[in-house]
Amino acid sequence: MGPVIPDIGSALGVDPLAVLLGICGSFLIGVITAWVYKSTHRGLSYSQSFQFSLVLLCMLGSVVMMISTGSLTRAIGILGAFSLIRFRTAIKDPKDMAYILMVLSMGLAMGAGLYVLAGIATAVTCLVILLLTWLDFGMTSKHETVVRIMCKTDAKGSAVNVASYEALFGNLAESFRLLSAHARTDRMELTYGVRPKKNQTPVGLLEALRKEESVEDAELFDAKHQVEF
Repeated sequence: MGPVIPDIGSALGVDPLAVLLGICGSFLIGVITAWVYKSTHRGLSYSQSFQFSLVLLCMLGSVVMMISTGSLTRAIGILGAFSLIRFRTAIKDPKDMAYILMVLSMGLAMGAGLYVLAGIATAVTCLVILLLTWLDFGMTSKHETVVRIMCKTDAKGSAVNVASYEALFGNLAESFRLLSAHARTDRMELTYGVRPKKNQTPVGLLEALRKEESVEDAELFDAKHQVEF
């Protein structure tokens, strides 16, 4: 009988081909997800490091699943190791958390050898994201614009011409409401939530406020796109 050639997979305790397929497949899924995230992102909170994290989390999820498969001791060890990690980064957008859950789920599926499931789930989920973005799903045309007015005060410390501001809003907006008021020694800061009429633009509100004598400064924040400052 010839010499017995040992099986590399048995010697290592893993199937190298399955490991390579799981990691490379997870990398591809992570890149696709990161590209969809970049293409559909709205706002000012875009981060390149978050793109990196999506790819790495997908790959690491696959590796974690491979390590814990078939061994309760390994699974408990991994759980204990992850309990030592503290994530300090705050997730501002709930949609970002959904992307994190997505890449982790796909990575775990790849690590478990469920390649077809991971592929179909990735394709369908990414198509749904692109479709919802294209439809501008969940966006309402009736949104409020935040207007902040810095105005002079009279001898009694009351804001000058507040009635004229509100009369102006009544003419140019469908609705308005006072959100906050901050009084200082010689001026007052008023913040309104204003919903402009269909034939009016938010910038038109600023133009009208600028003509008021008592207005020293005016700012406008459009809440439609949930801009974060």
